Amino acid sequence: MNPFGQSLLDGLGDRLLQSLSTPLQAWLAAHPIAQWLVIHPLWTLGLVIGAIALLVGLFGAIGRLTENLWLRLFQMPLWLFASIFGGGFQLAKRLSQSSSTRPSSNADSDNSTQRLDQILTRLTELHREEEQLLVELKTLVGEAGLEASSAQPSSPLISVLTNDNSG
Repeated sequence: MNPFGQSLLDGLGDRLLQSLSTPLQAWLAAHPIAQWLVIHPLWTLGLVIGAIALLVGLFGAIGRLTENLWLRLFQMPLWLFASIFGGGFQLAKRLSQSSSTRPSSNADSDNSTQRLDQILTRLTELHREEEQLLVELKTLVGEAGLEASSAQPSSPLISVLTNDNSG
């Protein structure tokens, strides 16, 4: 090419570049954050990667939400079926248990009667033993009272027993 054509192409390229860069420079001057991002490309790369990670997490959460929504929607007829017929099954089960527990209630009453008899027998045995121990204690206190008749009783129990023994 001749020198005239070369200078025409060089001038055309410069003018094209200038016509594209002038509005971009004006926009960057109006938006200082975008200008800072253009000046610091590593920070821009980090912010873009962080934004992508946040978007991936957001889309994953939306996906899990819709999955749970569809699962619950498809399980709803099964829950409805179980609540309708499950209540009937539980009612039948309770009725069968109540009818089977009625005869065993007599057995329970027999067991409670036997237990009551055992408790009463044990209480009467303990009462007899208590009476025997009280008699033995009175005799021991009476012997101690004869030996030290002038001394003051050492405990209120002994004074009660000696008063009861004397009367």
